[in-house]
Amino acid sequence: MPPKKGKGKGKKKKEVVVEIPEPQIQMSEISLRDRELDLLEDLNDDFFSAANQTIQKLMEASRVYEASKMKKYVDIIFNLHRYYAEEVKETSVLRPQVIRAENKLRLALELTANSEEAMERLREALSKAWMESDASLLREQDTQERLQEVMIKCEGLENKEVKKQDDTSEFGHLAKYKNIILRERDRLNGEVIDLEKRLQFQRYYAESLEYINKNNEESMSKLSSHLRMLETEKGNFEVKIRNLQNNLDDQKEINSRTAMKMDGINRELAETQKKLAKKIADYDQQKHVLEKLRNDNAINTRQLLKNDEEISELRKDQRENDEVIRALRLEDKVKANTIAQLTNKYKKTLQDHSSISSKLYKLNRLNHSLGEDISRLKNQINALEKDLLNSTYKFDELRRLKENLQHEREALRSEIIKLNNQIADLKHTIMMQTINIDALQLDINKLNVKLDEARINVSKSEKERDEMAQEVETLHERIEYQQEQIQLKSNQVTDLSEKLQQKHISLINVKKQLETAHSEKMVLRRNLETCTQERDNFRILQMKTNHQIQQLTAEIMSNQNKITNLNLQIERLNNDKKELQSELKNKENLLANVRRELREMKTKNENLHKTIHEDELKFMKMSTDLDETRKEKNLIGLQMVRRNDEIVVLRDKLNNTQTALDQGQTQYNQRVEDIRLLKMEITNLQTERDCLTRAIKSTADMREEIIRLQRSLNQERIKVRSLTEDAKTPTGVHRWRILKGEDPNRYQLLEKVQMLQRRNLKQEIQKEKLQQKLEESHRVCDTLKRVVENLPTTDVKQKLVVTQRINRSQLKKLKALSAELSINQIEMKARECIIDEFKETLKKTKQQQNCEEETVTQPTQSALSSAVVPYVYSSQENYMDCIFYETSDPSQEELKTGLTV
Repeated sequence: MPPKKGKGKGKKKKEVVVEIPEPQIQMSEISLRDRELDLLEDLNDDFFSAANQTIQKLMEASRVYEASKMKKYVDIIFNLHRYYAEEVKETSVLRPQVIRAENKLRLALELTANSEEAMERLREALSKAWMESDASLLREQDTQERLQEVMIKCEGLENKEVKKQDDTSEFGHLAKYKNIILRERDRLNGEVIDLEKRLQFQRYYAESLEYINKNNEESMSKLSSHLRMLETEKGNFEVKIRNLQNNLDDQKEINSRTAMKMDGINRELAETQKKLAKKIADYDQQKHVLEKLRNDNAINTRQLLKNDEEISELRKDQRENDEVIRALRLEDKVKANTIAQLTNKYKKTLQDHSSISSKLYKLNRLNHSLGEDISRLKNQINALEKDLLNSTYKFDELRRLKENLQHEREALRSEIIKLNNQIADLKHTIMMQTINIDALQLDINKLNVKLDEARINVSKSEKERDEMAQEVETLHERIEYQQEQIQLKSNQVTDLSEKLQQKHISLINVKKQLETAHSEKMVLRRNLETCTQERDNFRILQMKTNHQIQQLTAEIMSNQNKITNLNLQIERLNNDKKELQSELKNKENLLANVRRELREMKTKNENLHKTIHEDELKFMKMSTDLDETRKEKNLIGLQMVRRNDEIVVLRDKLNNTQTALDQGQTQYNQRVEDIRLLKMEITNLQTERDCLTRAIKSTADMREEIIRLQRSLNQERIKVRSLTEDAKTPTGVHRWRILKGEDPNRYQLLEKVQMLQRRNLKQEIQKEKLQQKLEESHRVCDTLKRVVENLPTTDVKQKLVVTQRINRSQLKKLKALSAELSINQIEMKARECIIDEFKETLKKTKQQQNCEEETVTQPTQSALSSAVVPYVYSSQENYMDCIFYETSDPSQEELKTGLTV
């Protein structure tokens, strides 16, 4: 809004600030309305215009913080309302499409169900028609055969009668009916010829059916044999798969147990290492304390000397200060006069400063408001940039996941090839190891002899280690006792320094006492130096003994590792032999099964020959039945008429089925067209996706325009504020100008920004939808590829055999490892028992030493230290400290416990 010219000056400003009321917010009415609020109707342009008016009022009332907060909340509500309205519109548009799609699906399902029912009905009608046609053909064959036999008999009778009688005597008393008989004979001859033609056709048809039946029987026999083979292979595969699963479960359990044991052992090692570190740290702290005490004693002696010198200097300074004070009093009188003159000047400067401070306060308020606007705009820009970065990160992550999956697939293929190569190498190594076993057994016997000798040496070194440990503990106790005495002496020195400050008269006596204490301290230092030298000598001896013990233990462990490796190789070779024997047995069992199947086939052939002989007997019986069919000749004619009528009815049914099939074909063509239309829609969607991606790229230009407009808006605001202040405080009258222009409406600017935000959100939503569709299509492609890759091939059986062998070898390795673990556990327990025994002996020796020290009481500590140290050194020259150390090998990673003293 443009500023109004105000006639009043400073007083009118204060009155305006006080009189402007705050925008009232009726909390009770809002709470009642929110319960019955409609997000589409109530949150309209009036609501947002009222909110913008309240914000403007707050800005005019110079309540910038509240106005910024209100604007943020209004923008959030506006975005939420816009997003909600768009989703409601989309759902309203998509609902009829969804209903149409559901109706189409229902129609398609109903049509498919009807078509399937019609096809089943047609199949049943066709099967019935074929059955009836076969029955009619059989009946015709029977009638034709009977008619042939009748005609043969009739011809024989006629020939006999022709030879005996002439034309006149041929009919005898039936000469009257001669013409009728001849007509009937001709008619019967014609029927016989027709029947003979039909019989030939039926015989040809019967032969073709027999040939087809034989081919079908042979194919069925082959298929049945093939099915049996497949069933047997299926059963074998299922058994193998179950065995593999059981083996895998067992291996997982064993691995989990070993992992738990290893974790426990590692925890114990970590605890022991922590304890050692703590003891080393305590020892280092004690060293530092000794050095600090030495430095403190030296510093105290120096300070005593300095204090004496400072006392004399302070007395001289006191005399000089008295003279300086007298001179300063004179100077103070002169300065008092000058101060009175300066106070008058200071009052004048204060008045000038108050006027300047009021102007500075106004400028600070303007700067503060501008800074808040700038920070708010920067926050909005940062939020938009973060959203863009998040979207780009998500897209990159998806691309990376796709690439990782491809790399993993290629890695798995390469690993499969490597495993096959490793299997071939293992077979070659097994053959080479069988040759080396005999030579290794001789080496084992030699190594056993060396192990016995090494064990004897280890037992001797352990005894020497125990004696050295006892002596080291005695030295540590004596060093602690001397440190306590040094602390007591230091306390005495502090007490003496306090007495010096209290009593200046007794300085001479105190100096004598300090000299005596200093002489004692020097004696103690000498004793400490001798002790440290002895400790260094002991450390050198320890390092030498440790190096020797480490060499011995390394040799022992290497020999043990060689022995265990050789035993494992022997066990592996024995297991491989057993596997080969088991494979030979399996092959023998397969040969036996094949021989059994051949025997069964022979028995089946014999049964078939028997059935053929029985069929021949049945044909003989059928020839006898043909004689009986001659009597039924008249009935056959009537049946033939009925069958012709039935054939007409069947033809009508076939026509009906053909029409149904044509309808099904038309429906199929319609479905093909629907599929083609759907493909067209998919292509259209892909083009839309490309267009949307291009539109998303153009959003960057829109954002730059928004930033440019915001900058221009801020510049105009600054100009307006400067002009308003000049109008309110008209200091430069010659600079006044008539304002004709108007500020742009803030609501219009907000509408433009919100429209741009809506477009951006729409495009992002469409982009997400398209990305989801693409992900679904990629998933479908991946699933199809996996199905194609996982289809069974001829190499599956070979791979299963290879995996079985690998699993067996792994089981044997696990058994060997479990045996090694049990052996290592036994060794651990034995070593723990030894450690407990050593601890008990150490406790007993400490108790004895404490008893001896309590009985022996000496008058002074100085004499004790001078008398004891050389004796200790002489007693420790012939002893060595011992530490057990072990080398880490790949075959014995679990043997990580040792004895440290």
